[in-house]
Amino acid sequence: MDHHKAEDLSYKQLEEIIVKGNIDNVFQCIISLKDGSVLGYEALCRGPKGSILEDPKELFHMAKRHGKIMALERMCKRKAMEKFHRKGDGLKLFVNIDPLCFLDSSHGELLDDFFSLENKDSSHVVFEITEHTCIQDYKSFCNILHKYKKLGVDIAIDDVGNGYAGLNLLANVEPLYMKIDMELIRNIHKEPFKQALLKAIVEFADNTNSKLIAEGIENGEELDVLIDLGIHYGQGYYIQKPSSELLNIHPSIKTRVLERNLAKQDIKLTNITNTKIGEISKLVPHICVDTLGKDVDLIFQKGSTVQGLPVIDRDKPVGLVMKDKFYQYLGKQYGYAIFMKRTIERLMDQGPLVVDYDTPLDRVSEIAMMREEEALYDYIIVTKDSKYYGIVTVKDLLQKMTEIELNRAKYANPLTGLPGNIMIEQRIRNVIASKNKYAVLYFDLDNFKPYNDVYGFENGDRIIEMTAAVIGQRMKALDFHRGFLGHIGGDDFVAIVENHQVHRLCEAIIEKFDKRILDFYSEIDRKKGYIMAENRHGAIEKFPLMSLSIAVVTNEHRDFDSVSHLAEYASRIKKKCKACWTSNYMIGNTAE
Repeated sequence: MDHHKAEDLSYKQLEEIIVKGNIDNVFQCIISLKDGSVLGYEALCRGPKGSILEDPKELFHMAKRHGKIMALERMCKRKAMEKFHRKGDGLKLFVNIDPLCFLDSSHGELLDDFFSLENKDSSHVVFEITEHTCIQDYKSFCNILHKYKKLGVDIAIDDVGNGYAGLNLLANVEPLYMKIDMELIRNIHKEPFKQALLKAIVEFADNTNSKLIAEGIENGEELDVLIDLGIHYGQGYYIQKPSSELLNIHPSIKTRVLERNLAKQDIKLTNITNTKIGEISKLVPHICVDTLGKDVDLIFQKGSTVQGLPVIDRDKPVGLVMKDKFYQYLGKQYGYAIFMKRTIERLMDQGPLVVDYDTPLDRVSEIAMMREEEALYDYIIVTKDSKYYGIVTVKDLLQKMTEIELNRAKYANPLTGLPGNIMIEQRIRNVIASKNKYAVLYFDLDNFKPYNDVYGFENGDRIIEMTAAVIGQRMKALDFHRGFLGHIGGDDFVAIVENHQVHRLCEAIIEKFDKRILDFYSEIDRKKGYIMAENRHGAIEKFPLMSLSIAVVTNEHRDFDSVSHLAEYASRIKKKCKACWTSNYMIGNTAE
């Protein structure tokens, strides 16, 4: 069939489609990448199956060529609305509209026809604009769009990042939604450059109160990275393929979104003693020992943010040139003439502060503050395997230490300084998910309330602090120093270790506690072995001296699928422990 005959046949099919409404819509859901809920559906047109115009690109291209784009758009959108309204649950309907429709003199007819089913209620409609067509008159185009926006229509810019959706369109339209082109999404988990680009787009969207929608998500790895980057919404075959019905997503997708967000919120409660200096180091330009003064001058002039240059010889740091000191030398009499043509070796500090990557922040801070006054703010050079790795400024060091301490304070118990409930739940969730060996130890002080009533809250607080210290010291002494210790609140603590063998640890904690607790009673009460206090009914009763119960839960014989599941099991063990009025521990080893 020659070209003209094919064109004639296509045109006849196009006219038939428009007259008979012989077209269908499929819908693809758009979900929140925060909680997996459905935001709405994008309506996608499909021509008659098996026909030349089944492909929507060919269908709309043919309509443009023959001046039928408005008629086709009106018919497609009307049919999409008819099907969408059967859903009736307040979701958004995203519809693609060619910019030509807004610039056509009959654009008002599109609005009238489009909203007639809902008495012109347009709060659920999102016009999705793609700049495939060159927009000649931006002013008129934007004026028409703003009229729609006043009527409640939301605007989305499609294919952001593919070259069509330019800055001019974004700046003039100010869309509520920006849809990221699928080419940017493809294999994003493998391409750091794309990730960096999307980070910038996320920041732009957040600053302009826009919402990003990632298109074309095809696998779980892509979804995970998009969640981590802070993309607001997503759609694609991995989430749900287009369907003739408005379907809900599979529960597994929602679960994945929720779990990934929980992991994303993973709070890094570090401290300045276990944070390595190398983790905050950064690369800056460096020079070799035979670099001339004039070349150093050029580097400093070109790089306004460069305040120092490490001097490296065969991958090892041998000196440091700080910008202020360099120009002090040049400012001396004949300094410029003397040093510009000589190597930097004469000017460099040959004994800069050099620390290994693994050195803790607090140790680096101590050393840095011991330097002479004139070197106090010089770069700290970091090495790894004895080779130059990067530098840390004093400003970066102090900022990181402040950040860590503020973060600890935010999530820590104010009395003991130990991680609180949020961190405890997170750690338990992490060990459950890891499938490694673990034991969770729940500590509870017995007869603590009667003691508080008799001896006062101040002494009660001292006991809580003592208990925290005893548990932490015993964990460290028995090589459980990599374990986790948290303070639930009041007289309850939790420790987590990646080991099932905790008998010695429990025994050592109880032994130390039982000795230390006697110091908090009067000699009379120690000899009696009890105190007199009111019970919960207001009657005076004997209460034994305080003891410590330890309920231990491990995954040696059973697995737990959630924090609440593990906590419920632990509470049953703790109840058995507290039935004994002396310090004791119990390990839940059976698959009860």
